[in-house]
Amino acid sequence: MVHRSQGLLLVEAHVPGAGDGAVNRNGRAYVEAAIRNRAFSLVYQPIVNLDSGTVAGVEALCRFDDGRAPDVWFRRCEALGLASAIDLAIIDLAFQDLDRLPPGYLALNLSAASLSTPGRVHDALRPFLPRRPIVLELTEHAVVDDYEVVCDELRTLRDAGVMLAVDDAGAGYATFQHVLRLRPDVIKLDRSITRGIDADRARRALVSALVIFGAEVRASVVAEGIETESELTAVRSTGVGCGQGYWLGRPSPLPLPPVEYRPTSDVPMTHALDPVPWARTDDHAALIEADPTLAVVAHGLLHSLATAGRALDLLCSHEGEVPVEEFRALVRIMRMQIRHVTGTLEDLVRGMPHEALRALDELLLPEGTA
Repeated sequence: MVHRSQGLLLVEAHVPGAGDGAVNRNGRAYVEAAIRNRAFSLVYQPIVNLDSGTVAGVEALCRFDDGRAPDVWFRRCEALGLASAIDLAIIDLAFQDLDRLPPGYLALNLSAASLSTPGRVHDALRPFLPRRPIVLELTEHAVVDDYEVVCDELRTLRDAGVMLAVDDAGAGYATFQHVLRLRPDVIKLDRSITRGIDADRARRALVSALVIFGAEVRASVVAEGIETESELTAVRSTGVGCGQGYWLGRPSPLPLPPVEYRPTSDVPMTHALDPVPWARTDDHAALIEADPTLAVVAHGLLHSLATAGRALDLLCSHEGEVPVEEFRALVRIMRMQIRHVTGTLEDLVRGMPHEALRALDELLLPEGTA
């Protein structure tokens, strides 16, 4: 992932492709020469479908020949008004790699400046469009001066089949401003949210909420920065469909090594919205036994959840009639919530006499059935 923000770093070095002589690496001549002479290369990181283990797409990431970090380069390009120039140079270089990429979409990082000139990005992507799905990633850190202009350009690109991802969601300037204003097709969660998610209920709750939000606005969710198996398990338990990170695949030059991740058939739900620590203790069961009103309410909710589960099974029988990613996201969210609430409600009815439970069941049966 490439971050773009303000800042400078002054170092002396040689201009890429120029003669001898030390020059300022932050100078315009140096940066323009690097762009003109393509003094950088691309590596690609897989974005993996967490349900199937297949590669959904790859993200193109830039590595500069002088060894400086990409974020340093992009900060300087922005300061010099060359953000669009480096974007277009990267698009040009990625096009040369197109035939060697694995199946799936190609994600390209883009500055807001590139979307501010009508037609510029569309013309650069024109050769890609018949051959490969394209996702443009706009970082949440980027400041958009005129959303109306950017939205107009995105409308043209979307009409041509290009998709938009908002990158670094949850960690950038004016948090979620891009998500709300640009209505992306993909929301990429910042690594600061993914890091340590296996040990942090608040992060898991946040991601679960974002998955539900994504389904509401018809955006898929990708979790970046997955670096351990336990983080991956926790991410899957929240309903996120795709992931990216060192645990799934490192950025690599072409040809990419195969992705070794193979999903388990079932995801433990212990990492989702866990019941509070006291929810399954004998003391709690004793409390419920002393409060029959609460137990009756819980029993009714359990019956409703069972009905929702049957409805979900019916939805599954029509899987081919719903867009695959949207269908899977809805099923994951519903099943997770049903299992969580069911487990909690079962605690509430624990300890009730069997005769009382049978009487409650009879009350919930439709009239005329027995």
